[in-house]
Amino acid sequence: MLRNALDAAESASPRLGHVHLVQGTKWYGMHLGNFKTPAREDDLRHSPPNFYYDQQDLIIERQKGKQWTWSASRPYFLIDFAPDRPRNVVSVVGAYAAICRELGVPLNFPGSDTCWNSLSEATDARQLARAMIFLSTSAKARNEAFNVTNGDLFRWKHLWPRIARLFDMPCGEVRTLSLPQWAADKNPVWERIVRQHKLKSCRLDEVALWPFGDFVFRQSCDVISSMTKIRTAGFHDTVDTEELYLSILQHYREARILP
Repeated sequence: MLRNALDAAESASPRLGHVHLVQGTKWYGMHLGNFKTPAREDDLRHSPPNFYYDQQDLIIERQKGKQWTWSASRPYFLIDFAPDRPRNVVSVVGAYAAICRELGVPLNFPGSDTCWNSLSEATDARQLARAMIFLSTSAKARNEAFNVTNGDLFRWKHLWPRIARLFDMPCGEVRTLSLPQWAADKNPVWERIVRQHKLKSCRLDEVALWPFGDFVFRQSCDVISSMTKIRTAGFHDTVDTEELYLSILQHYREARILP
């Protein structure tokens, strides 16, 4: 797909100036288990396959001798208001909290003890957009890859009580479970929530992708991407991740998707 896009762009745009790739923390193998942290852009690659490697190798080769330049961003999980995308940790957490509250149970953490206690990060979609503009226009970013996160760190054990307070429910404890199995019989509960709170009519699987929640909450080590390189290049924007989670959850509520 990238090769075809480059073929078309170079053919149709003789004055092509820049190509930007959006990659991710999977570059460092975070989807495979524990990995070196803080992750730096020049860390050794993990054993392939990884399509990020294929894409970057292709664009490096294609750019040789050309006037256009390239850059790449490596965000962690995007946090944003995306009502048509259930693969979103915010809507997963929100739907889980809403169902727990309806069932009269505390907001237990469904992930692992390690995830509960580990340091983690996130990337506001707007932060990524600002970084993409910077990387695509800054001379210091030409033909380089950069980590892009909010620039801070958080622990679920500190954020989770704040989410419980937002939903006006007691905070529970770590109770590791499989979210897809837990949610298998929760459709009637969700339908009741939608009726009672006059929410927009959407199926539970249109709001939350439960296997993605399992992936997020099974984090087995600290997830930290070094932001030194992009800051040295001149990009210094930061976002408060805990406040971001709460504000996006509130956005879902105001949109009548979550109660």
